[in-house]
Order: sequence, then structure tokens, then C-alpha cells
Amino acid sequence: MLKALLFALFFSLFSSLSGCAVADFGSPNTYQRYDVQRIGEFEQATILRVRPITIENTSDPSGIASIVSTAAGAFLGSQVIGGGRGRYIAGALSGSASGLVAQRVSSVMSRHSGVEVFLRRANGQTVVVTQVDDQQFAPGQQVFLVSNGSGYRITH
Repeated sequence: MLKALLFALFFSLFSSLSGCAVADFGSPNTYQRYDVQRIGEFEQATILRVRPITIENTSDPSGIASIVSTAAGAFLGSQVIGGGRGRYIAGALSGSASGLVAQRVSSVMSRHSGVEVFLRRANGQTVVVTQVDDQQFAPGQQVFLVSNGSGYRITH
């Protein structure tokens, strides 16, 4: 019974940790180190339209997190559950299950809600900017279109 409890604890820990990749979705409120203390430009613009979008980060297309989780789950499963040939079956089942959990967690963690904002610049040109939805925008609002080395962002 104690072995099964330990297995469940280790399985949960490894599956959740290996599947969680930190994703940078480019918030207009967060600056990267290389953007700090650099001159940027800004201009006023008018919002024409705002549309919700989903931003997906595919930073680990190789599946390294799933492979590590599968290997850890298989090893722990073979050490904690079963004896003799049962160890191999437990290892295979726990490895498969932990890989699946890591894949699902990674998929959920790689998505974030965002906005696509259509703008009219002061010179009459219309542009569109996508960014994380941590600021609220509405058509007709006057905003600042800020540019720097990392691209464009919209802010109040």
C-alpha cells in the first residue's frame, strides 16, 4: 500500500513538472532584458476593432518534456510497483500514462488568450497588432502604438 502511495505521489510530481514549460506570450506590460534602457518610438492611434484570439507557444516541438516524463514514470513504476515480471508491466503502464499526462499539461500550458487589435495610425495607415489580453481595448479609444527592438505593442 505504501509503495502504491509513493508511486502516485512521484507520478503526479514528475508528470506535472515535466509538462510545464514556461511560455513567454509577449505581454505589453512585460519587457525583456534586451528591451530595457533602449530608445523606442511611439505614436497615437485609434482602435478600429478588437478581436479575441488564442496565442499558442510551440517552443518544444521535439517533445523533450514528454520523453523525460515517460522515462521517469517508467523507471519509478518499475521500482515501486510489482516484483519480477510485474515490474516491467508496471513500468510500461506508468511510463505511458505519465507521458500522456505530460503531453496534455504541456498543451494546456502552451496556450494563452490574446487580442488582435486593428488600428488607424495618425497618418491614416491601418495596421493590426496581436498581443496578450492583459489590457482591455474598445473601438474608438485613443492608444499608444509603441515600437522597440522586439516589435510593436499597444498600451493606454
